[in-house]
Amino acid sequence: MSGVWSEKNKFFNWLVVEIAVFRARRRIGEMMHKIPRDLAKRIVINPEEINRIEKEETHHDVTAFLAEVSSQLSAELSSWLHRGLTSYDVVDTALSLQLRESIKVLTQTLAKLMSVVKDVALVCKYMPEVGRSHGIHAEPITFGVKLANWYSELERHHKRLQRLLISVSVGKISGAVGMYTLDPKIEELVCKELGLKPVIATQIIARDIVAEYMSTLAIIAATIGKISVNIRLLSQTEIREIMEPFSENQDGSSAMPHKKNPIGSENLSGLMRVVCANVQVAYENLATCWHERSLDNSGAERVIIADSSILLDYGMARLTGIIEKMQIYHERMLFNLNLTKGLIFSQEVMMLVAEKSGLPRKAAHRLVRDVALKCWETGEDFLETLLCNNSVMQFVNAEEVRACFNLGHKLRHVDYIFLKTFGE
Repeated sequence: MSGVWSEKNKFFNWLVVEIAVFRARRRIGEMMHKIPRDLAKRIVINPEEINRIEKEETHHDVTAFLAEVSSQLSAELSSWLHRGLTSYDVVDTALSLQLRESIKVLTQTLAKLMSVVKDVALVCKYMPEVGRSHGIHAEPITFGVKLANWYSELERHHKRLQRLLISVSVGKISGAVGMYTLDPKIEELVCKELGLKPVIATQIIARDIVAEYMSTLAIIAATIGKISVNIRLLSQTEIREIMEPFSENQDGSSAMPHKKNPIGSENLSGLMRVVCANVQVAYENLATCWHERSLDNSGAERVIIADSSILLDYGMARLTGIIEKMQIYHERMLFNLNLTKGLIFSQEVMMLVAEKSGLPRKAAHRLVRDVALKCWETGEDFLETLLCNNSVMQFVNAEEVRACFNLGHKLRHVDYIFLKTFGE
């Protein structure tokens, strides 16, 4: 990903666009000079020299680039270089090529993450774990189902990247302010060669496309952050159901030798915020067209697009390693599952009482709630307390109540969830 957003690759894509314009001009008979098939390979891209020319002479990146390239072309081709073009015919069309490259890398990295999440989900498919809402024990789930939820979200992101690949695949070769200072057929031919679609534009391509790219990356980053927070929560000493991989010589604290901190997840939680924050800059860059052009987007985009792309790619790769190698404590999950001594089955009891008593649901809920909250405060066993409670037992028998505490019944649809998530 760093290679995709390197200066060398940026300048190379500028060169690719300029050469594509050469070929288009030759195809429509506008110029007759021969264009070597390997012309792009013949030109030496020297970012340091281009930057020197810009800093010391031109104070303009594209003219500095053209000066460096022109000196390596034949006199015939040099005279046609950039003729009739404006800078952003090259810059924005080349940016689309970089965005495409970036999306392909992100898609590959995401696919690896999805594969690891799926593998762990299948291993932990039937591993019981307490489900939590608002941080409080709710009802039983399995750790595999938790990961299936993560997978389903990542799968939607995979589809978003496929749609994004189409959205960013646009180009413009329409000259200053987009009024075609050169034949529109050239734009059509250039875009066809580069796998892009011509788009109506001013002097630049409208920034809603970049904003869509940045927004999609931010949505994925938010999911990476969400999963990282969940890993951190499950790693807390009081919960300790999973633990990040921790190497033999790794230190968690300079002061406390016992510490095993979830540092990778913490890193990701913070870094993904940067990706999300960069979207605001992309949104504000939509106003870059003061009439047909202004330059306020340029500097910001040189930072936010590369940074967000690299950070997200890194984040997905690092999360892949964490999930693949994390320690999973099944016995601890069972311990936590039973921590409230049966309170997680309160819904089953409430539905039983409502059915058998004929009471309104609200009244049955209140009846069971009073017993449950007493157990919450005293730590008494919920089942045993229910069996001794005449207000409840007047409507049901002991066998019916005990049947409500069936863990397997709570997990009976795990196969359905996995089929829905992963298919056959």
